[in-house]
Amino acid sequence: MQSMGLLCQYKTVHIGNKVWMAENLNRDIPGSYVYNGQAELAKKYGRLYTWEAARNACPVGWHLPTAAEWDELIAALGNENSAGKQLKASGSSGFNALYAGYTNGQTFFFLESMGGFWSATEYDNNHAWYYFFTNKNDAFTKTYFNKNYAFSVRCVKN
Repeated sequence: MQSMGLLCQYKTVHIGNKVWMAENLNRDIPGSYVYNGQAELAKKYGRLYTWEAARNACPVGWHLPTAAEWDELIAALGNENSAGKQLKASGSSGFNALYAGYTNGQTFFFLESMGGFWSATEYDNNHAWYYFFTNKNDAFTKTYFNKNYAFSVRCVKN
């Protein structure tokens, strides 16, 4: 584990030429949510962040990965169609991605069946790129989504 400030520590993993968090960020900041408001779930799955919150959530010395950095991670593990298998909690990469679901700020969706991570890269004024995976296949898919929804965050070392 590497220290990320005085308040918390996160496990890390080296994939490709980057050091990534090996667990979801769990920093209580404005624009972040605990799944269904259940504190116990935050301990396992971390918090969910709107895109604006995600851009400011990573501790000093870390940053929200760009779409290019996520693409590099996927390439280091093969391709978009197979990387999910290695990134999931049962996978060989050590990334330990969990199905943390997401929220629109009022309703929570797909805990234990879908997980998604914001990138720092905008698609347009209302959308940003994010990467998601499900328990249905081994893909780790890039797409864009409304910035007001909240997904998980993984930070990458500067």
